[in-house]
Amino acid sequence: MSVDTTPEREKDAPEASSKANTHDTTPSEPRVPLTTRISQSLAAVEWNVTLITALVMATTWCVLFLAANILQILAGVVPVMAGLFLGRRVKGNYLAHGLILGSAGFVFGLILVLIYGGLGQAGVVPLPELQLQADSAPEPAGAGDLLFIYVTFSVFALIPFPAFGTVMAGRAEERNRQLRREVEDRGGRLERPNVVRTLEDLQGLSLPQLGSYVSNLYRKKGFEFKDYRFVDKDKHLDLELEYNNERYLLRLSVADKVRPGTLESLVQDMKRRGIPKAVAITSTEFTPDAVKSAANRKNVIAIDGVTLFAMAENG
Repeated sequence: MSVDTTPEREKDAPEASSKANTHDTTPSEPRVPLTTRISQSLAAVEWNVTLITALVMATTWCVLFLAANILQILAGVVPVMAGLFLGRRVKGNYLAHGLILGSAGFVFGLILVLIYGGLGQAGVVPLPELQLQADSAPEPAGAGDLLFIYVTFSVFALIPFPAFGTVMAGRAEERNRQLRREVEDRGGRLERPNVVRTLEDLQGLSLPQLGSYVSNLYRKKGFEFKDYRFVDKDKHLDLELEYNNERYLLRLSVADKVRPGTLESLVQDMKRRGIPKAVAITSTEFTPDAVKSAANRKNVIAIDGVTLFAMAENG
């Protein structure tokens, strides 16, 4: 494929150079005060789901923390799991949600420990046996001992780790939501093609698989992939590529016979999007009228399945 790579001269080079030397004197916007930013963050917090998650986290933490040693090991994953859960439920402002989750969870847990310790001192519930000294045997802990142990360990576990989990999960979920919106806007996603060893294998590819196949083939030939989109109710797949700073529009089809209407709509979309060159590609074949229509256009190339397979085999 011949590509015109002659660069255009920049007509306005002197003017652009003078503009580049001009300093931007636009004054910067005033910085928002810290108190205002904090109040805005608190106003954006989804309090219901955050406080409910904090209460469940604190209850689970206390139950496992006050239980046998084997269950105390599981208590360490509770704050992070609560943060991961909350990060997937809220939208934005993840650090504030995580800090409130940890702080509220710590307070809820403190209240639970005080209640439990008070009931234990009154003899209503048994107090756990804890090894308070390294060289002593486990013995029943008092309410003060429970409070001391809870505060000592929970400050470093219930406050920072939920915030970490919330931020990590929130950002990951935000990327996933963005990806889902992009896939929905494009009409679907490309799929990994099956192994193509024969022309029949190529002709058996679905449209999403053919898109990946053609994209990989053109990448090997030096083209840069830009975007894709399913069009005409998923009858066609458009790939936008770039070669030597020149844009190409590839329209793919897996129809048994590709008719001139595909080429006509391709030309219209080229003009509408300002793309100078296009390629109509099918894994099957074009009708004679479609071949003739492509031959009469200098900026449109038609590639059928046989030619496409030969391009791949020749590298």
